[in-house]
Amino acid sequence: MKSMKKKYLRIAAACACLSLMPAAALANPVTDANDPAYVERTVQPDAAKAKAEAPTIRQLAPLVNKSLVPSDKKADSAAVGLYRYLDAVGKSGYVIYGHENDAHHKMFRPEGGSESDTKDVTGSLAGVTGFDALSFTGDELRLTDVEAKMGVTCVDRMVDITTKAAKEGTILTLSMHMPNFDLVAKKAKVTGKVDYSGYSPNIMEGNVAHRILPGGDLNKIYNGYLDMVADYGLRMQNQNIPVIFRPLHEHNGYWFWWGAKNTSAKDFQQLWEYTVTYLRDTKGVHNFLYAYSTNGPFTSEENYLDRYPGEQWVDIMGIDIYDDNQTREYFTNLDASLGIMQQAAAKHGKIIALTEAGVRQGGSLAVSGNTDKKWFSEVAAIAERHHVPYFMTWSNFEKLPHNFFAPYMVSKTRGHEMINDFVKFYNEKGTLFADGIADYRALGK
Repeated sequence: MKSMKKKYLRIAAACACLSLMPAAALANPVTDANDPAYVERTVQPDAAKAKAEAPTIRQLAPLVNKSLVPSDKKADSAAVGLYRYLDAVGKSGYVIYGHENDAHHKMFRPEGGSESDTKDVTGSLAGVTGFDALSFTGDELRLTDVEAKMGVTCVDRMVDITTKAAKEGTILTLSMHMPNFDLVAKKAKVTGKVDYSGYSPNIMEGNVAHRILPGGDLNKIYNGYLDMVADYGLRMQNQNIPVIFRPLHEHNGYWFWWGAKNTSAKDFQQLWEYTVTYLRDTKGVHNFLYAYSTNGPFTSEENYLDRYPGEQWVDIMGIDIYDDNQTREYFTNLDASLGIMQQAAAKHGKIIALTEAGVRQGGSLAVSGNTDKKWFSEVAAIAERHHVPYFMTWSNFEKLPHNFFAPYMVSKTRGHEMINDFVKFYNEKGTLFADGIADYRALGK
């Protein structure tokens, strides 16, 4: 009885303390649309202006390099057209804004909102929509009970989601946070079923990169994973929709099993070549543009091209670089890194892109108190200076603090503290969202 009495006294004391706390301290802005952290939208997106100012194919024609072709010699006309379009956009002084998971993940779901935080704020999807193969395995996509009973797969759903997004104008880019295939194989021995779900790219054990190559004991497991990617690619190919494919990203880091700390340069390059060859030649996927994506910043071309697979395997030279401290140092490093990439791309006949970016102070943007509310416009200005056709911020995930990278609405009129600056960014003449993307397919003919 004494222990129970002490327990109730502790609960009572805790409740008393809570009752003395100010209401603001109890508020939870990630679930409460009325939280004082949110502001009124006073700047309105001007869709008519955005459409009128977006460059048409005719206007871009003088900048189109007809000799520019993807590394895949059998690339379909849509992929060729997209490649030339991106090159021309980069030269034109425009920059396309991209956002990971823009068509199926959101920080907040206001009543009457769309499936996109970007669309809620601006009226348009991002000009580039990223997504990851984690959606194919169910780790970033959940099927309804009805869908599961009907036999719908996660790949089926992503085909539907991204086809709809592409029809709104957005350009698609796919990355792979691959599981540790050694763990996949061990799990299969227990269950009798190959299951790629579960987040494990950060588990380093197993010498995975070497063992999934031809002749390795995990090659069949890896092929099964690529078959899933190929299934998606071929279904998009049948709809004349190209995809920027970004495998083995941030390979110079230590946080993935395919990273430099865990994988030899020889194994990495062979793995890149094998991945491209399998999708392109074995499976017949010809609507992919291949993006090499190094973690930045870096100080030399040699540093950037460490483990570069070669121009016969790459179309886009990318960089992932995050603003971790909200100081001007980020913009200095970004400017320098893009300058190095621009020189490297000119030598190798490629285009460059800012394949991942975002504020990551504390994990991501903050609900309130962000230092630089014009961050998006400043990044776009640096990208434009180096003829970068697009930059992509990382994902907004459902109602998790410090796990979102773009402003969002919480009602029809109120939202994140950066919504007005973000609308101004949308309204700028040099920025492109999905509603400003031209029909680039004609450039591939």
